Amino acid sequence: MRSSFAKLSLPGFPPTKERVPYVRCQIFLFRPAEFRRIRSILFGERDGRSHGSKKMSLPRIPSDSKLRSRFRGCLLGGAVGDALGAPVEFLDLDEIVRAYGEQGIRDYAPAYGKLGAITDDTQMTLFTAEAVLSAHLAAALQSQEPDFFRAAAVSYSRWLMTQENSRLISSGTQKASWLLQQKKLFSRRAPGTTCLSALQASRGRVTRATNDSKGCGGVMRIAPLGMYFGHSQRHERHRDRLVSNIFATGRDLAAITHGHPSGFLSAGVLAVVVSLMLVGGTLPDALHTAKEELRKHPSHKETLAAIEKAEGLAKSRPRERSALRELGKGFVAEEALAMGIYSALGAKNFEDGIILAVNHSGDSDSTGSITGNLLGAAAGVEAIPERWLAHLELRSTIEAIADDLAAFPDWRLRSHGDAEERAFYTTRYPVG
Repeated sequence: MRSSFAKLSLPGFPPTKERVPYVRCQIFLFRPAEFRRIRSILFGERDGRSHGSKKMSLPRIPSDSKLRSRFRGCLLGGAVGDALGAPVEFLDLDEIVRAYGEQGIRDYAPAYGKLGAITDDTQMTLFTAEAVLSAHLAAALQSQEPDFFRAAAVSYSRWLMTQENSRLISSGTQKASWLLQQKKLFSRRAPGTTCLSALQASRGRVTRATNDSKGCGGVMRIAPLGMYFGHSQRHERHRDRLVSNIFATGRDLAAITHGHPSGFLSAGVLAVVVSLMLVGGTLPDALHTAKEELRKHPSHKETLAAIEKAEGLAKSRPRERSALRELGKGFVAEEALAMGIYSALGAKNFEDGIILAVNHSGDSDSTGSITGNLLGAAAGVEAIPERWLAHLELRSTIEAIADDLAAFPDWRLRSHGDAEERAFYTTRYPVG
């Protein structure tokens, strides 16, 4: 049978005198570039070299510069607060003053053998980001809703490997990821005992923690979830439904390691607040929305009381160390959240808020990290002092993940022509 394609006129190709009698021969008579163009015309596949377009460079860069600044500000801000608080995490305020002067610590000091060292707070925050992007990829490729809980359980097990200094990845239980290629993450930075014990107990299983801990390890790592949902906040008509979903997801991800209601409800609050601030909401307005959702959940009174105390003190006694002391030490979730809120509400600028947040007798790196997430989301990366960014450990990695969280709605993953982009991101953020 003669092929009808032999006489088909294809746009963009010059006429030829040669007749090709059979389809099975036709393929081999076209040069590779011509064949790619035929596939593009017949099957709608994109070719970066055709029609005058340029090949997409990877990773994608967010097209909205303001949004990119806020996403970077949120993630880098948290890391900067973490790094500034790291050297004084276990010191009393009197000890901080004796070591650094009456104004307290204001610039990086040596911690873990270097300046600008991050702690487990930023480590786990990065693995939370990996989890939400892995869940997004799996959902996009399989046409289903994202399973953030399962993805987070897997990503946190990868973080546990870095704390156990296990560089060997079992192909049967784990997939390599871009974060596991960052050698600096294979370092113990005073990880929370609750996070370690909960993940060790659940190794190989996707489950909630069975402990009664309300340590701050669940809330201090949750900002990337709010960043992920920030895009939805820009377009969602049914805002109440979206807020409920964000809160519940933040709560559930924290519950992987922390079983006390205050330990996981605080994470739900922070996820909602971050998502709203990234799209221009003020901190007071975002807190109002988050508290409305918080009140719907059992055992919320302790977390709500801590937030409202922080709000009251920010109005009556802003920027006071004595007021910050009244909110606690930050080792438990509702206290860390309240102290971060208080420091951010009264801050004159990013630097002012972070310095207040880390100079106290408690979990300075966690309160600094939460404050940095909030102020960075509000003001953008330009608000962070360059002297703090310059020596921040893993800065380029943090920036890259912030950009991915800002750009993922534009990822092209599903068509045949998206193979390169799909391979890039599924290697970076493993699926399954």
